[in-house]
Amino acid sequence: MTKNWKHSAVDLSVNLKELNTYSRDVPSDAVAITGYAELTSLGNTRETEEGELIGKSGALKYEVNNFRSNIAAPTKFNAKEYFSEKELGRMSGIGAMGIVLSREAGKMAGVIGTDGKLLGNFDARRAGCTVSTGIGACTKMVDVYLKIHWKVNEKTGKLEPTDPRVGSSLVSPFAGLQLFPEELGGDIEAELGLQGWGMNSSEACATGLSSIVDAYHLIKTGKNSIVFAGGIEDTLSEHPELSIGVFSAMRGPLSARNDTPEKASRPFDKDRDGFVLASGGGVVVLERLDSAIARKATIYAVILGAEKGSDGYSSTNLNNNRVAQLILKTVELPTDEGLIYPIDAIFAHATATKSGDAAEIKALRTALGTEYLKKIPITAIKSMHGHLAGGAGAVNTISAVRAIEKGFIPPIINLDNVDEPFKDLNLIRGSALKGDFSTALVLAYGFHGKDAALLIAKYIE
Repeated sequence: MTKNWKHSAVDLSVNLKELNTYSRDVPSDAVAITGYAELTSLGNTRETEEGELIGKSGALKYEVNNFRSNIAAPTKFNAKEYFSEKELGRMSGIGAMGIVLSREAGKMAGVIGTDGKLLGNFDARRAGCTVSTGIGACTKMVDVYLKIHWKVNEKTGKLEPTDPRVGSSLVSPFAGLQLFPEELGGDIEAELGLQGWGMNSSEACATGLSSIVDAYHLIKTGKNSIVFAGGIEDTLSEHPELSIGVFSAMRGPLSARNDTPEKASRPFDKDRDGFVLASGGGVVVLERLDSAIARKATIYAVILGAEKGSDGYSSTNLNNNRVAQLILKTVELPTDEGLIYPIDAIFAHATATKSGDAAEIKALRTALGTEYLKKIPITAIKSMHGHLAGGAGAVNTISAVRAIEKGFIPPIINLDNVDEPFKDLNLIRGSALKGDFSTALVLAYGFHGKDAALLIAKYIE
């Protein structure tokens, strides 16, 4: 029993009125997706859609220090087209990308004006951001280190040691701010004028989808009415030798098909040998369904279930039963009768590693049963995009939204020889599968046992 505080409460009604303090949280019955934008190795949102439809690869030769893997799938993004030199001095590359994508998604949703800010008819205190990054701008710290400890000899052009006390004076005061993972979300909030609850879900390769799950629950509980969610990653623009070198040192994650980069990423194929590191990301706008309906917004999908969890098991291997539980909790009807929503498509995490693909399918079999799983079309868009790490789940979600909105599931390219454990599955090969899809399940997994799942559906008035 709690104490009755009313008799000793402090009267600050004047302050509350002057500060225009908003009302109590009002939970939302449903959450809609009203906008989205992405940048991948296939291009911008429109180009990515076109590439997915025809099964195009964004991987190319990307030689860095003669590592075992000399392949990558970078996105083409020039921040100078959107920001001045002064503005870019205050933000990281992923911060710039996040702002651009958030504005594009927000304009599609009808919540961002021509000035790039949240429209005045929306309460900024109920508009938040969960756009996150898995790796962040840590590669920029290499430049900081070099400036502190080294200088360029003007005569020879070579690097020479310098006094760190002198070198540190050359470092931008904004460099330290860019080291923090939440810099991405903070930049978006500042540029768009968002003042609501914000979160940073830095959860390795589950980051993008985990961010969307967080956004869903912020709206369901009534903390926010609108949330910009997703994930951005770029470890290829600055010092790509770090990310490619680290994954190469792990002996296994990266594909070494250096002579045929466009055929390197091959989820579920018998001859798969790892993923292709990529850059880019995506942002989706989540909104209270009642709010979206009231303002006559275009509703591209609604969210039926969104869950995340931890394996509590291993840094690199999936906990089969825990992942199966997560999937079932995401797709179950809220009736406590053991019923689940029908699943019309699965957008698998599927990184094209030997163990990862097998573990994901095993968990799906455990959750849904083999007989039902065999009926569901399964795709793996990393075969085209490469692996965007923290941005992967967001891009996968956007692809799933398009499946519902435009009626096509992208194919798994390079799936020439289906591995034995997957031969009974309905894997989409060769060309896109066209049809009427009402629901789609999106999955993501990250190092250190981070899992996320999302079930979206077509909106029916």
